[in-house]
Amino acid sequence: MTGTKGALRQTTILDAAEEVLVAKGNAGSAMRDFAAAAGVRVGHLQHYFPTRADLIRAVLDRSLKRSLQRLKEMSGIGVGDGPGAGELLTRQHSERLFTALLAEHSDPAGVGMHVEVWAIAAADEQIAAVVRAFYAQYAEHVADLVGRARPEVGELQRNAVASTVVSLFEGAAVTRSVIGGLRAEGSDAELVRTAQWLVHGF
Repeated sequence: MTGTKGALRQTTILDAAEEVLVAKGNAGSAMRDFAAAAGVRVGHLQHYFPTRADLIRAVLDRSLKRSLQRLKEMSGIGVGDGPGAGELLTRQHSERLFTALLAEHSDPAGVGMHVEVWAIAAADEQIAAVVRAFYAQYAEHVADLVGRARPEVGELQRNAVASTVVSLFEGAAVTRSVIGGLRAEGSDAELVRTAQWLVHGF
């Protein structure tokens, strides 16, 4: 029972942390702010997440897991199952996957949370290290997809393509959002085609 209560408490804290990041941003993201939003003492918060970096890491980890699950549900493509764990990636697969990823980026709260984490990371090296680890994991999943699309491609090229695809979609997440407002008719289709060209090599 203690384990279940602890898991529920951690979920409550992570939910509160996301809300604080979206509603108050960088200026309101001290441990006391997260604790107050979760309805716990700072000491209790630190029992689960000793530092702000630990808490942000948990928020990003959960965000990525949720995203991978939604992408699988929306596209029918398993992502993040480990190297070589999935079927060959066809152009039809990747079109569904990248379209689903763009739909993921249509959530203003999700985009806002990531923007605020970037703002914190700009002034906090511990948080910056967490962000780098998050994107390394994200790129690793994309590199696996590249390998499933072109098994003959070596690791260096897979990683280069993955980094480029991540940069393309992460930049688009901000520029297409209400923050950037840069959405033209047909631009989403062009983004998908560009990503497909990168992944499939033609």
